[in-house]
Amino acid sequence: MTTVTQTPASPEPAAPPSANKHRKIRLINRIGYGSGNLVGSGALAISGAWLTIFYVTYCGLTMAQATFIYSFTLIADMVMNPLAGFISDSFNNTRVGRKLGRRRFFILLAVPVLGVLNPLMWIVVNHGFWYYFCVYLAYNLMYTMVMIPYDALPAEMTSDFSERTYLSGLRSLVGKGANFLTAALPGVFFTIYGESNPKAFFIMGCVFGVLMGGSMLFVYLTTWERPVDETTMEKVGSTGQAIKKMFVDLYSTLRIRTFRHLLGMYLFGFGAEWLFTSAFSYYVVYVLLLQKANASWWSSMNSILQAVSTLAVMFLVAKIGFRKPYMIAEGVIVTCVVAYVICGFAHLNAASTAGMVAITAIVAVFGLGTGAVYYIPWQTYLFVADVDEIVTGRRREGNFSAAMHLCGKLMNSAVVAILGMAMSAAGFIESTSSHQVAAADQPVAVRNAILIVMLVGVGGLSLLGMLSAKMMKLDKKSDDIALAEAKRVREGGRMEDVDPEVKHVCEQLSGVQYELCFGHNTIGYHTPEELAVIRAEMPARRQLDFGAETDLGKAA
Repeated sequence: MTTVTQTPASPEPAAPPSANKHRKIRLINRIGYGSGNLVGSGALAISGAWLTIFYVTYCGLTMAQATFIYSFTLIADMVMNPLAGFISDSFNNTRVGRKLGRRRFFILLAVPVLGVLNPLMWIVVNHGFWYYFCVYLAYNLMYTMVMIPYDALPAEMTSDFSERTYLSGLRSLVGKGANFLTAALPGVFFTIYGESNPKAFFIMGCVFGVLMGGSMLFVYLTTWERPVDETTMEKVGSTGQAIKKMFVDLYSTLRIRTFRHLLGMYLFGFGAEWLFTSAFSYYVVYVLLLQKANASWWSSMNSILQAVSTLAVMFLVAKIGFRKPYMIAEGVIVTCVVAYVICGFAHLNAASTAGMVAITAIVAVFGLGTGAVYYIPWQTYLFVADVDEIVTGRRREGNFSAAMHLCGKLMNSAVVAILGMAMSAAGFIESTSSHQVAAADQPVAVRNAILIVMLVGVGGLSLLGMLSAKMMKLDKKSDDIALAEAKRVREGGRMEDVDPEVKHVCEQLSGVQYELCFGHNTIGYHTPEELAVIRAEMPARRQLDFGAETDLGKAA
């Protein structure tokens, strides 16, 4: 339904599309692909937890400047996410892409870039607003340019559902390991170099630069792509049409009902987790009046429990579906947030044995709930393209990946900005390189602002995530029905012959009248000529009732 044309890159014979069909995926390939999530989960986690504290404590930046840097660079992904997807899809049109891979070239490029940018972010430059702005902007854009192709690799490596599931599962588990490292390693460096020594942050940046660069090299060496042929040489007629296609297709994802529900689960669930991650360090230091190392140790414990939770949830989802485990997990999150807030308002002596036990117990329960919140939305994402095929007749996994990342970045930006504005409004006193402000010297309003952000922000977002999960209708049974119907129509079956129950499931998942499905709608990119034909047909198709007595030919 688009003007996309397939053009070979060179006159040399192309490898057959099935060249990778029997290439076996071994454990080393699963681990290799999964290791890339050290960047996917680790990059945002480490910056979200510590970057603003580093800026305002050691670098002479105000809270407003620190949060602006963090938020603006994430908002820049409004352009970068669709652009990254389009560049990667089209990169086989270049000699470099044909030699190194349209996906894997960017994986390889990330090795030196991330290795250098990570330490540069944590160098103390007094009042160096523009230095930090430029470095973090470059870091964030590189993150986007590597993660969009990274998401597409399982589809490049295999078409087998089980193998894709294993690749996704290893990615999730490595993500938990990344969360553990980003939580535990800062505490190690604070202990070695001292709480007030900025060298701890620089060494941390060097270590993460090596780890993230090394993980990307491991991904490059253990993964592959489908051969270069006509099917991987996507082009459009002009630059203007390419730009239009990028944004039209990206926006069209929001017109798929299941994807809207998934976005609710993802954005509200992850938003609550990101806001909690950003606020927890402040909670420990300025509410409980403990050391930064305590926040690091508790956060690392949380990451270990998330991994345990994820393994259990994988089996639970297989038995009872996505919805109930997600809602139970969000209920656990809300309960723990309320417990944290009660401890804060009650002035719990966290330094005492009883206080330490109480906070540790809350951290443990919170970690067990968090695993499902992180795991389920991205696992559900694997099935959204099945619903999209019902609507558009196309497979657009990459497009949905770009939309997920874009929306996630915007939510991450929003929650960090909310925390920064709340702290500024409460009168948070920034430290400088020459004068360190003790936690006990902060206004009482700062402590109250942190607790309100946790209760209203984290708790409220979790409740909205539960509501989104309640509306989600996609499960294994309905997905099987959607896949079977898409296959039937793709192989020449008539839409008029649809079973009434199948029709109901397709409409429930897609939010589109069945008679308008399979490309008979304006969802997604079309040429002006195609749009004219579709719009002319749509009024008549809306009057049809497939699965009943009505026949398309008679109606026409």
